[in-house]
Amino acid sequence: MATLLSLTSVGIGDVELFMPAPPCLVVNTFYVGGEPESSVTYVWQDAESGELKSELVYMQPVSFEAALAWAEEHAPTRSVERIHTRHAKPESKPQAAPKRRPARKAAKRKAAPKKTAARAATAKPARKSARKAPAKRRGGRTAKR
Repeated sequence: MATLLSLTSVGIGDVELFMPAPPCLVVNTFYVGGEPESSVTYVWQDAESGELKSELVYMQPVSFEAALAWAEEHAPTRSVERIHTRHAKPESKPQAAPKRRPARKAAKRKAAPKKTAARAATAKPARKSARKAPAKRRGGRTAKR
């Protein structure tokens, strides 16, 4: 019977690396939308080149236990003594996205009230002194006097 080993991995940034002990089977179960997806991969080392090779031998929407049973049943046919396992936690039900506050509308400017004809007649005319040149120019003119 094959020995069960937990899959040990090392995370380097976004990449996750592991060193299996070939030849072995790797059982991996993850969850998509709350439903399990299980795969079994056969890993071995090429005798000529020495490189690790892998082959996906089983992939079904079954539980971890079912995939592990399949791997244990087929381990002797590939002369496998070790089965590495990795079982992700089931996802909880997706939570509703937090409600966003509605965007605030820009405050509308109120139009200035229209002057009535009687009020417009009594309004003072604009003073001409308000239209004088800026202070610098005025200062220069007064200095010459």
